[in-house]
Amino acid sequence: MKNRALLYTDDTDNLMPLARCLVKRDWEILSAGQTGKLLTDAGIAYTAVSVFDDSPRTFGDYGATLQSLAASGRQNEYGHSDETDAIRLVCINLEPASHAHKNYKASDSVADKIDMRALSFVQAACKNYKNILVLTDPADYEEAIVKIETQSVSETFRLYLAAKAFNMISACTAAAGNAILRQAGDKSYPRYFMLPYKKSEELINKEQSHRSACLYTLLHGGALDSLRKNQGGELLYSLYVNIDAVWESLSNFSALLKKPPTVTEHGDNGNETEMRFTPAAESVFTCSSKHGIPISAALGSNSAESFQKMSGCRKAFFDNAVAGFSAVVDESAANELLKSNLAAVVAPDFTAGAKELLAARKDIRLITMSTPATISYTIRSLNGGLIVEEDKLTLFDSWNVVTKARPTQIQADEAAFGQLVMLGAKHDAAVVIGNMTTIGMCCAALAPADACFAAINRAANNMQSELTNGSRRAEILVSGSALPFDDDFDRFAKSGIRLIVQPGRTDTDAESIAFCDEHGIAMVFTGAEIDS
Repeated sequence: MKNRALLYTDDTDNLMPLARCLVKRDWEILSAGQTGKLLTDAGIAYTAVSVFDDSPRTFGDYGATLQSLAASGRQNEYGHSDETDAIRLVCINLEPASHAHKNYKASDSVADKIDMRALSFVQAACKNYKNILVLTDPADYEEAIVKIETQSVSETFRLYLAAKAFNMISACTAAAGNAILRQAGDKSYPRYFMLPYKKSEELINKEQSHRSACLYTLLHGGALDSLRKNQGGELLYSLYVNIDAVWESLSNFSALLKKPPTVTEHGDNGNETEMRFTPAAESVFTCSSKHGIPISAALGSNSAESFQKMSGCRKAFFDNAVAGFSAVVDESAANELLKSNLAAVVAPDFTAGAKELLAARKDIRLITMSTPATISYTIRSLNGGLIVEEDKLTLFDSWNVVTKARPTQIQADEAAFGQLVMLGAKHDAAVVIGNMTTIGMCCAALAPADACFAAINRAANNMQSELTNGSRRAEILVSGSALPFDDDFDRFAKSGIRLIVQPGRTDTDAESIAFCDEHGIAMVFTGAEIDS
């Protein structure tokens, strides 16, 4: 029996090597349209088929082909597999743009503008992926050729290709649907937003009332799926932004500080050592966010203590902010929360006593979440496009002590805590740490030095006002951006900073190191800038 392959592509990249591979192995190629013409021009024989011709006269051929795809390699009702004219490979790709740019309001039918036959062939082949190889991405042809020639096509590879095929189908149908809605003058948010995201609810943006917003959530389940509101008013646009920022920080704490990974230190002599940080598994982490950026954070022995330490900065900073706890909120912590002007509190749970106490404050939303935030992509919308970045969940790329003075273990642990907080900060940002608390912080400055000096000033003000619950030291400075040397470095020494942690790799690193050596300050280069 001769294997057959169905080839029909908008994107013809890498198609000829695949076709030649199939011909060499005595496959019969079925094709039509521009793909068939391309095969002819290349001198590759194929059988012309009418299955892509969307008209009533070809419906029988279409149905037979669809049936062949669904049954290929499968047992029939008598327990035997009908191998006659079996299609074993489907190579079909369609460009979503071709569906998006058509005029669906023209007099001819919509059916003629959406290539449902080709898409249905791909879908049928995906359903039968164990017996049919489904190729939709030209980038996969080379690997497929190798596997075909070496007879090493695995079920895992087949399933991977089927997943990519479903992605193409989704993109094409979504493009057609969005185009039709747009041409019909529908200005509402579509029910489904690709990647795929599903419309959850329209949001009120009180801070920018001229703008509308809508929340989409992943269909396969994410952290937002576990969100439950126990009390309080509706969740506004800004609240979702801050809840997400807080929950991401809490998830980062669980992943990075409860059992922190080791980091490699490269010595001047070329030797490598491992820097280990003290696990914080027995501590409670609290954090807070406003406008999507961190306000403050702290580690404590229990929820109440941790919140007291975290809230030790200007009270106005917490107005309408969101706070989060890594542990269950109990009655002691609830009593502290009653003194705040928070808009929402996020935690794994609240004790019955805490809920009873906080019931008197209906303005505070009590949010429980359980599914950890999975950081994979950051998506930034542009006018007509998206920037998609893949995030790497790590504290430090490296830990290189570049000064004569070395940080103590306590200082290193506090630096790791500060770096954790900085993961949620905007570029440029800096934080001053003391007693596992953000004594001073600045986010979204115009320059790294501006962020550092603003953080130092806020730390000094907080300590002078005794808002830091007894902390008398603020020795650790963590900068999210590389910090060039300038004459203002003297302010670090005068403010009592004993350790500076920064990415490094500036043209003035040598001058920064010399300054720190002269003033007995330890400095660590991490090699990675934090930029969100």
